[in-house]
Amino acid sequence: MESRKAHCFWNNTVQEYVDSSATPGWSSRFPVGNPIQTHRKLMFKTDDSCWLTSGEQSEVLAQLIDFNCGLIKWDNNRKLPLKAGGTTDVYINVREARNCPKACRFLAEVYANPLRRLRVDRFAEIPDSVSCFAGMLAEEIDRPFITLRDAPKEARVAKATMIGEIRKGERVCLIDDVITTGISKLGPFRTLLGLPVTHLPIVVFVDRQQGWKKGFAETGIASEVWPAMTLHDVRKFLVTSGLIRRCDPAAEEKNPIIVALDGKDWEDVLAVIDPLRTTGCILKVNDLLWARGFDRLLPDLSVYGRVMADIKGHDIPNTLENISKRLLLNPPWAVTVHGSGGEKMIKSVVDVLKGTPTKVLVVTVPTSIDLVTSKEIYHRVPLDQVKTLAAIGDRAGAHGFVCSPQEVGELRALYPNKTFVTPGVRSPGVEVGDQARVDTPANAIQNGATHLVMGRQILGAKDPVVEVNRALREELKLA
Repeated sequence: MESRKAHCFWNNTVQEYVDSSATPGWSSRFPVGNPIQTHRKLMFKTDDSCWLTSGEQSEVLAQLIDFNCGLIKWDNNRKLPLKAGGTTDVYINVREARNCPKACRFLAEVYANPLRRLRVDRFAEIPDSVSCFAGMLAEEIDRPFITLRDAPKEARVAKATMIGEIRKGERVCLIDDVITTGISKLGPFRTLLGLPVTHLPIVVFVDRQQGWKKGFAETGIASEVWPAMTLHDVRKFLVTSGLIRRCDPAAEEKNPIIVALDGKDWEDVLAVIDPLRTTGCILKVNDLLWARGFDRLLPDLSVYGRVMADIKGHDIPNTLENISKRLLLNPPWAVTVHGSGGEKMIKSVVDVLKGTPTKVLVVTVPTSIDLVTSKEIYHRVPLDQVKTLAAIGDRAGAHGFVCSPQEVGELRALYPNKTFVTPGVRSPGVEVGDQARVDTPANAIQNGATHLVMGRQILGAKDPVVEVNRALREELKLA
């Protein structure tokens, strides 16, 4: 299908956000070519949204790949070099569109979407990433543009940082291809701030989610960034389309490490799980599941590894049954429930998830509970309580148990075919923190653990990937 026809629906309407005493939100839609007249102050809030829907993102990415001119590159081994240093698995290079006129025209049509919705009077481009289609974009939306340089170009008579003219009071937005730390936007944006215009959000094709918010805050830039998509969206499309693999299946199969992603926001988590993807670690989440929702977080995390939904369910059977049904759309590798919830409760989860790849793991006695606390709560030592709860879980048909490294040996002898996840695992010399019943990775595996939860040790490492590979190689002899 020819791209202009395929995407003409983007060009039929614009939207306006009106800052008035009325209920906030998109006030209405207006046909292009028939702009409304208003004297109210106009504002635009992105609310961390993207200007393409998920379906449109997939359509655009598929078209850009079909142009076959290097606009999107990917590598399973994460060896694509980045300009700022380091490597990545996905690289967006919109400037390569200059080698394909059809790609330039297509990108102009795509970028017309947010600019129409922002109701720009003029846009500003940063050379050279979007320069190849800036003229076509100006023609597409029938609006002029300026070029803002980070510094005056050498050997020019006019050493200006701006090419073109501006009119007082115009609504102007800055456009670029990607944003990472935001450093490359500082010069052009400050030039724009010095002009007598209304400053709109910076429009980019891809937000690489690599710290621009922090960079903007530190440099005093109060601007929103409105992307068509995030790098995660691109990676998710490539993985779900089968163009790149999540990880070497053999690496996933042999890696017993579960990385606990506790107490972190999504973008902080992304910074860790992106490079960890190739190691094959399992990703354990709890609080973030409730913050972002099952239907949203589970498929997103599954782009980077197998997922352990550590909900530690403990309620009446009907409630756990309903929660378990929420997992059916995107079944995780495992889900946890408390053994103290009873056989009927555990079985309600097992029954719902029957036929899916999800393991139901019974939490026995948390590893933060020491001997004194165990006697206070259970009136017995931890091992006795662990055995009692494991027996309940076994009768309910659970696939495995969560217990400390100190009890895993005896449980493995009782239930040799179960999965055993052991938190409280620390390498020699590492702080134990709030954990009471701990052991080393090597000892835990030797005693019968099939999987090891190692959160803070990995997340706190200078390079989490290096730390994972070190533990696999030096302590577990698996690399």
